[in-house]
Amino acid sequence: MRGKVFLVGAGPGHPELITIAAKHAIERADVILYDGLVNPQILEHAAPNAILRCVGKRGHGGTWKQSDIDDLMVQYAMQFSTVVRLKGGDTSVFARTSEEIDRLNAEGISYEIIPGLTVALATSAFTGIPITHRDWSSSVALITGQIQSSDGYAESEEPLDWNSIAKFPGTLVLYMAVSSASHWSQRLIEAGKSTSTPVALVRRCSWPDQQVLRCELGSVAETLSSHPEFRAPAIAIIGEVVQAASDACWCTVQPLFGQSVVITSPSSQSSKLAKLFAAQGANCITAPAIEIAPPIDWESVDLSIDLLPQSDWLVFSSSHGVRNYFHRIFELGGDARWLRNCQIATVGHATAQSLQAFSLRCDLIPNSGTGADALLADFIPKAAGKRLILVSNPEGSNRLEEQLSKVAASIHCVHAYRQLPIDRWPESLVSNILETRSPWIVATSPNIAKNAFRLLGDSAAGARWLSISTNVTETLKSLGAASIVESQLSDYPSLVHAVITATASPTFTAKVI
Repeated sequence: MRGKVFLVGAGPGHPELITIAAKHAIERADVILYDGLVNPQILEHAAPNAILRCVGKRGHGGTWKQSDIDDLMVQYAMQFSTVVRLKGGDTSVFARTSEEIDRLNAEGISYEIIPGLTVALATSAFTGIPITHRDWSSSVALITGQIQSSDGYAESEEPLDWNSIAKFPGTLVLYMAVSSASHWSQRLIEAGKSTSTPVALVRRCSWPDQQVLRCELGSVAETLSSHPEFRAPAIAIIGEVVQAASDACWCTVQPLFGQSVVITSPSSQSSKLAKLFAAQGANCITAPAIEIAPPIDWESVDLSIDLLPQSDWLVFSSSHGVRNYFHRIFELGGDARWLRNCQIATVGHATAQSLQAFSLRCDLIPNSGTGADALLADFIPKAAGKRLILVSNPEGSNRLEEQLSKVAASIHCVHAYRQLPIDRWPESLVSNILETRSPWIVATSPNIAKNAFRLLGDSAAGARWLSISTNVTETLKSLGAASIVESQLSDYPSLVHAVITATASPTFTAKVI
């Protein structure tokens, strides 16, 4: 029984520039064979049990020939119902899709093509360079800057007609333009193209570390030689339209453009935090350091729920406790009315915000700081002689229970969840983090900080850490972190604001608080 293959364009790189059809195909795929240029964040749409294989033409564990990719695609289509062949950019632009279609037809395997946004068309939005302009260019030519002998040409042959290309009355866009820059720039000049023709070299268009170099055709090779960090993937835009670009494109003036953040929170929290950072232009890498699991048994939690009508305060030490506790109430057939006699206290703003999902407000949040000590400073007088239910972290400190039990009439402490450490990150994720320029490592709890520090290994001590609270900061300092920025409030917007503030100064150097 043969499955179906979806040939899908993943766009230029930005994770939100894929189509809805592409997202749906990725979500239901049994197997995804993806190019090395595909943004790893796009793969987060895949099902947890999907097989993910990188078949990049260079790097990423080896070099894949097109014939090997075809063989693997057919092999998986014979075993699974849905196979996605995920390509950077668009499926019809220098993606070798026609060869894959020929192979699928020969094997009698059905397929569907889902186009994507090719980088040439994304350039205008993300660099401010229009590839067409009413005054300078009414046509565009897409050209490959790299022809391999395996494409049917001998190395000594020249497959492109540079004389015709040089005379083309419009914008030239050369893909795969870095390694062959000396060749194509010289060929165009020899064919009559002026050495003063404006050129823009665009690397990783739409990615947070996007780079743009502007020069003239006659100095392309020299410009690249003086910028050794400018490596593939890149395209070249050649023509008068390059002059139309403004000095500051909208994406480059976003506060966190060029910044990368590694979000180590559990999957249930990471997407919300990633959206806040991405909205300010940051590149987000999701790398959970722990996962949240329900308690082994609910007996203690269920008993505390039975005690709610007779309790005065319900106290939460984390947003995970909030979510699991109230989901359990609903599972037992209850709702917010079961809290009619209770007030709610939390250790910080982030935990208080999680109550909003259940249409509840917090009655007490620490006025200054966050964590157990900050809550105790404000809550001890109110807890005196009261009946309390404390939903705490099983791996955390028991300081709240110890101190509150001294003044409360009664305290029932329960654990509504477990924190399970991630044993190890996938090699592809580790490589992505290590290849990212000075990323911020975000830690939203002491336990997350400890496990993220372990997973980062030797690079952890020298990394730039972003802490949500004093407790997290102290944990990171005890582990040996040398560069920590702490948010003013213990909530997600404050985390984002902390990075914006810290990086606003060109002379900023993070240091332990």
